[in-house]
Parts: sequence; structure tokens; C-alpha cells
Amino acid sequence: MPRRFIALTSLAAGAAIAVTVALATPALAKGTTQASITGPGLARPVTVSAAAGSEALPEQGDALSSLADQTGLFTVLFGPNIGDVYMPDKPSRLRTPPATATLGPKYTVTYTVPGITPAPGQASDQIRQYLYPRAAGGPVIYTLPGQRGFGQPLQATGWLRGTPQLTATLTRLGIPAGASLPSAPSSAASVPAAPAPAAAPKPSDTTAPAWLIATIASAVAIVIAGTALWLWRWKQRRTAGHAPV
Repeated sequence: MPRRFIALTSLAAGAAIAVTVALATPALAKGTTQASITGPGLARPVTVSAAAGSEALPEQGDALSSLADQTGLFTVLFGPNIGDVYMPDKPSRLRTPPATATLGPKYTVTYTVPGITPAPGQASDQIRQYLYPRAAGGPVIYTLPGQRGFGQPLQATGWLRGTPQLTATLTRLGIPAGASLPSAPSSAASVPAAPAPAAAPKPSDTTAPAWLIATIASAVAIVIAGTALWLWRWKQRRTAGHAPV
């Protein structure tokens, strides 16, 4: 009977590990390997790459990771709760779309993200955002809806307000930031290129934090193992009670 108990315990642990891996896959998916920026004043695209054989992930601090953090790439891929550390350079959602007159020059950043699911008409392994570094009030980022991440739609699309860190990063990369435009009294919305909703959709946070997944999986494993132990002891007592005198 001990062998059966060991087998049941091993099966429970294996099932818990499988559940953890299955639920954590979106949160542990690969990051971006390259960013290409195009726009006015650039004779050729500005390219930022990860180290050979690696990818940029949240909070790593390298040039590509910082750019992705500051444009909200990881937020649109994995949801707003990615990472356990507060990032002062993380962009925030705009309640209303900005007015056209307040945006200024538009730059396009195209991230290469291996393994994402392309939507119809979307290039494989690519996520596209529009950057407005001279927008009134600070830089603005726009993520086009309709793009897909790892087997699901992007977790957040629409307008984000960048921080001064993004302006500094773009300047270091050679993007002519210049002075921000003054605020315009008009509140008319501007939606670039492809048609999009007037207001950015509310992000659906479908990726649970890794620690929560691990806690649930551990609890399941403990319950299953405890049940197996109780059944084994009950069987032992029953067998002893029917033993011949």
C-alpha cells in the first residue's frame, strides 16, 4: 500500500505542476527581440535590439526593455499587473483621446515579439504602436486595436500617456523630441490610420500573477496528497480490523 500512496502523491504533484505551467504560460511568454522606429526627421529606421539569443522582458533595464516598458508594450501584451515592482516610467491610460492639434509628429514603433498570434493582415511576430513625443502634456502612445498577442487579443489598446523617461529614451535613440506643443482648447478626438473606438477599451486582466498561480497549485497538491494519505490510513485500519485473531 505504501507504493500506491507514493504513486498517488507523485500523481498529485505532477498534476499541480502541469496546472501551474498551463496557467502561467502567458505570463512567462517571451518578450521582444527588436524594435524599429520610423517617422519624420529619420533618414533610416532606428533599430534597438536585444542581446544575441535573448529577449527584452519587463524591468530588465536594458535599452530595448526600457523602451518597451515606457511605451506600455508589456501592459498591452500581458495586462496591467505584469511585474511586482512599481515602475515610475510605466505609461498611464488616457481617459479621453487627445485632440489632433495637440499630438504633433507621429512616429511608428514596430516590435518583434516571437510567438505571438498574427491577426488577419498583421505581420507575424509584430506589434505596432504610434508614438507622439511632442504631444501637449507629455508623450502619447497609441496601440492599434485588432492586434493579437499570445493566442488572445491584446490586453490593452488605445491611448496611453507616457512619462518624461520616454522622451529622454527617444532622444538618446536619435528621435528629435523637441518641445511639447501647447494644450489646445478643442477636445476633438484623433484616431490615427486604422479606425478605432472613440475610447480605448478597458483592459481585461486575464493573466494571474505567478505567485497566485503557484499558491493555488500548491494548495491543490496538498489537498490531493492529504486525501491520498487519509485513504491509505483508512485502508490500513480497515485491513487491521479484519485480520484473523
